Amino acid sequence: MSSADVFYGIKDVSYWLFENTLEPIGDNFWKVALIFGFLAFGFWMRLQAKYNKAAENNPDQRK
Repeated sequence: MSSADVFYGIKDVSYWLFENTLEPIGDNFWKVALIFGFLAFGFWMRLQAKYNKAAENNPDQRK
């Protein structure tokens, strides 16, 4: 067994993974990731607004 056999084996496995996993997914993955990103950002901003409001109402905060 030579190093060429190892590298061709890695190539074959990589090509098979690409054809059978990434190609069928297509554009759906980045669309789902984008929607999730917007939802997570909205949730984060809502929490940040809540924390800022609580900090404004707390007189023991260092400013």
